[in-house]
Amino acid sequence: MSDSLTRMRQYVLFRLRAEDYGLPVSVVRTIVRYETPTHVPRAPDGVQGVLNLRGQVIPVVDLGERLLGSVIEPVGTSRIIVIESALGLIGLAVDAASEVVTIDASEIRPAPQTVLVEETSAAFEGVVPLGERLVVLVDPEKALPGAAVLSTLAAQEDGLDG
Repeated sequence: MSDSLTRMRQYVLFRLRAEDYGLPVSVVRTIVRYETPTHVPRAPDGVQGVLNLRGQVIPVVDLGERLLGSVIEPVGTSRIIVIESALGLIGLAVDAASEVVTIDASEIRPAPQTVLVEETSAAFEGVVPLGERLVVLVDPEKALPGAAVLSTLAAQEDGLDG
């Protein structure tokens, strides 16, 4: 494989508020219309609840709350991006999901640490200019609540099944 091909990466673009973000295509399993997740008592902050997706119960994380500190307000364009994580399938609630783009890795710039708090700075792989806009590239594993948080939620889900 040529060097120029290995530098190319694909991302699914999505919006939170007026900002553009990207997730690596390699972790995205599907994108579905937003539907209100079933509330789970004592769910951790940022976790909206659980969703039954083709017979599989998955936690839904509000990325607006996780990354921006404010919950998304679902509208017609809202989506849930289902990703494969180290903990299994997880839904990410976003304001909209728009397109898949191919980005040259050499164009990715580090996220400016001076404007980010420590908790969210690790969640960003970097930023890349796309035309007139800047896209923040998200590291999905680091953007999610901790493994202990989602493991607790999974245990609660198991209790609901029994």
